[in-house]
Amino acid sequence: MRTHVVLMSVIVCLPSMLAAQMGGARPAGSEIATRATIFGGYSYLRNASNGFNGWEGQGTFNFTRNLGVTADVSGASVMPFGFSVLGISAGTYQHLNNYLFGPTVTANLGRSSVFAHALFGEARSSLGAGVALPIIGGISTDITSAHAFAMAFGGGIDIGLTRHLAIRAVQVDYLRTQFNATDALTTGLSSSLGNRQNSFRYSTGLVFRF
Repeated sequence: MRTHVVLMSVIVCLPSMLAAQMGGARPAGSEIATRATIFGGYSYLRNASNGFNGWEGQGTFNFTRNLGVTADVSGASVMPFGFSVLGISAGTYQHLNNYLFGPTVTANLGRSSVFAHALFGEARSSLGAGVALPIIGGISTDITSAHAFAMAFGGGIDIGLTRHLAIRAVQVDYLRTQFNATDALTTGLSSSLGNRQNSFRYSTGLVFRF
């Protein structure tokens, strides 16, 4: 937990410090400023002892060289219980989806960049059951679901490959959801009796710049 907090703090504070130090005049062409970016990739969510695998999509519009606004959508799932026989698997599935929006601060370093964001919105937690059949694929349905307020604070590092393409080497977010204890328990998200759930999200993937 302590390591997660230290790493996230460094990533969040770094863009502001770099932007302040780089605030003076720059030679033409010294950095690549982009009007908008689109990110898509893999996401891993850690909630207490549960590990969720999933995806994340993000779009950012930059009003200035260092300030923009970001829309973030992600989904993650874990299979708490399941079994497989002769290629047929069945079990229960816990899903967590987040729909977030908020400001982003970016420090551009040539083709690469460091960013931090504060995102707010809604989370949806659901518990479902399903079966996966050979060739046919998976069939699942929700048993119960709930919605709650969510917020994420974090940032990351984009390594530029070309003017329009970069790799998101790492993005780390502290994600807080506010499901009440009953909703968190019935949807399989948490067995805690509290009304707040703390998670850490790690993401990586491709960034397209325009």
